[in-house]
Amino acid sequence: MADTVQLDKKKHTTPAPKRGRAGRVAVLALFGLGTFLLVAAVMIPAYAYPQLARVPANYESDTFLEAEGAQVFNSDPDVLAPETHDLSIASHTVSGDFPAAPEGVVVWANSVTIEREDGSVFQQTSELSPFDAVTGAASSYDVGFVEATEGEQQAIVRQGQIYKFPFDTQKRDYQQWDSSIGEATTATYEGEEEINGMTVYKFVQTIEPTVIETREVPGSVFGSDEASVQADMVYAMTRTLYIEPATGSPVNRVEERNQVLSHGGVQVPAFVGTVRYTEESIDDISDKLASQAPMLSGMRLTFPLVAGVVGLLCLGGGFLLRRRQRD
Repeated sequence: MADTVQLDKKKHTTPAPKRGRAGRVAVLALFGLGTFLLVAAVMIPAYAYPQLARVPANYESDTFLEAEGAQVFNSDPDVLAPETHDLSIASHTVSGDFPAAPEGVVVWANSVTIEREDGSVFQQTSELSPFDAVTGAASSYDVGFVEATEGEQQAIVRQGQIYKFPFDTQKRDYQQWDSSIGEATTATYEGEEEINGMTVYKFVQTIEPTVIETREVPGSVFGSDEASVQADMVYAMTRTLYIEPATGSPVNRVEERNQVLSHGGVQVPAFVGTVRYTEESIDDISDKLASQAPMLSGMRLTFPLVAGVVGLLCLGGGFLLRRRQRD
């Protein structure tokens, strides 16, 4: 009988230390995970998001646009008249190396080539643009360079948004740069739309007819007997920008351009047509943003919130488990 009692005591007391160690490990694990998640909930929006929500230093891209049935002026002495063409536009953008640029300012070098359907070049431009890596707004940093258009150079001081909108774009109006008039005007927020399953914000910038230069033009262009006349270059634009809000990146851009030579009440098209991103470019941009946009959006609120809630639950579970063990 004594032997039986001794065996029963061993049977009931031997597993107890194992259960105690396992419980302590579980409590420590819950406390550790909860603390980690609470720290992550603070660090994601405070540190990780600001590191990612900025233009990369090694940026490079190619964007292709088109303008079907555009009217452009042929300045060939044997022609001197507007012609209708399907234009192909290639825009190459790469970040420049400017070590002296202020902290947070990036400089993009952009070159644009416009070709007719036969491959002949209608226009070429190039420019350097400094802007804030987070807001996308123009910077006053002097790059020591000038904008070049068809061989002519001039100093440019930009304002407003240039290539992109801010990360976390808001539903409000922004100032948008226009290189033709050399100033920024209002791009009005006009609601949400959907492109390739992606929600974008629509902004419309309207520029009323503006004389941007006066040039000497053969009188024959306007039916005049004079050898040459002073003609105004009149420019008007309705620019519609479709912006993915988390990244501030344009998914599409549609420009209804109306640029004419004007003299004596006669207007001759210089560049009249609608320029837009090609479908291939829209698809390519959409594919790139498909993963970037949700990640950035989540890092601002969803990820920290989930991490915080789960972290608190883990800490609460750890306290309850420790109390049960003591009881």
